[in-house]
Amino acid sequence: MSNCFEELAVRASELKLCFYCSNSLPASNQEHIFNASWAGSHQTRQLICNECNQSFSTIVDRAFLIYTSFIMNAWSFKGKRHQSIPIISRLEGNYLIEAGAKLRLKEPLIEKETQPNGQITSKISFNSRGEAKRWLKGDAESYLGIALSQEEQDEIIRQAKSRSEDAQPQKASANLNLQEQYRSATHTILKCLAFFIPDLAYHEQTKQVREFARYARGDWQLFAVEAEQHLSLADIPVSLLGVHHNSVEIYWCSYLRMVIGVVTILDRVKRAVVIAKDYSGPDRVLYVFEDTHGSGKPPRAFQAEINSQDFSMPIIGIQYFASPTRINHVFQSELLGLTTIYYPIDALTAKLMKTIEDVNQISVQVDEKIVEKYREAVLDFFTNLGKVLGKSIDLDKVLSKMSDYGFETLTHRFAGRNCCDMEFESSVDQIFQNLLNQYFG
Repeated sequence: MSNCFEELAVRASELKLCFYCSNSLPASNQEHIFNASWAGSHQTRQLICNECNQSFSTIVDRAFLIYTSFIMNAWSFKGKRHQSIPIISRLEGNYLIEAGAKLRLKEPLIEKETQPNGQITSKISFNSRGEAKRWLKGDAESYLGIALSQEEQDEIIRQAKSRSEDAQPQKASANLNLQEQYRSATHTILKCLAFFIPDLAYHEQTKQVREFARYARGDWQLFAVEAEQHLSLADIPVSLLGVHHNSVEIYWCSYLRMVIGVVTILDRVKRAVVIAKDYSGPDRVLYVFEDTHGSGKPPRAFQAEINSQDFSMPIIGIQYFASPTRINHVFQSELLGLTTIYYPIDALTAKLMKTIEDVNQISVQVDEKIVEKYREAVLDFFTNLGKVLGKSIDLDKVLSKMSDYGFETLTHRFAGRNCCDMEFESSVDQIFQNLLNQYFG
């Protein structure tokens, strides 16, 4: 595949001037490589000056929040600058979504029913008994228009119970600021480039895209492309079982005579940008990635030089967004897919992973009891998935597929080994991923 494959050293300290405006470095304020709202955690003063940093901090840095809020909510984790896990409150209807994709009533829910005798009864729902007590002491009389007897109040409190429910697909339609999304993506690509190959961040070939990122000069459609990655180094560590990485891949492609950057946010959202044109030289790929769990460690980068003769197709294919209809279809479909498919799957998968972690704390060695607990957790996952997606999932078929994918051999293969053994965890992850692919592949 490649003539060379190497890990690159961090070279950001070589930058003496901001690659946008040429102000002196280092800056007094730190800048995230991958945005804090994407759960990026590493910061540096070596890339851009305070003024340029501040210019991105409002609109541009918030361009992907509608996506990242759903992802981080489902997996119950927060970014470095977040006070808490994002809550999804801008929804139509009676609910907001708390951490872990739990639906919670925004206010008491009154549902009226007409009985066979014509009498109208009201059922009042709360998130908890404590909430019911507070409501009865405060807004109940003005809300209902009548005073309740003590007996009626006691009955409401008695019936009050948590209405927290598992993840549900969410309808999502938004006025997406694509100009700012692509500025944010471009800014991240340039920072990764400057962090590991600083001379290219200053290169005349990147001047136009730098001015787009920093000063919004030029239409976003001049830089934005749809990318088909025939060779993606990011596919190696990424699975459906987590949102553990943000990454950037930069392709030097002789076939296109372009340099293309692809940003992947939380393993879920991709944006591809033309970084430079009129490229001539060898085909190569730079892969930069950072974990999303607050380690603070700097991104790592690997570079591969590609022998294009070994491939029947180019390493990456692109197309520009040709029409408003195409643009609307691509980006609204992406958002809809995230909130109606990935979001509930992510939330239930995170719950499954937490169950497995709890099982592993009870007994650390692989045995029949542990594997049986895993089986129960997987079946519970598919039971709940059927509920939230409104479709029947045949659990016998799930069990049969689990067997086909090697679940029944886990005890024999790994008996006595630690549940955190990398090979064992990888085998379990692969079985579960195969099951998801069976239903959503």
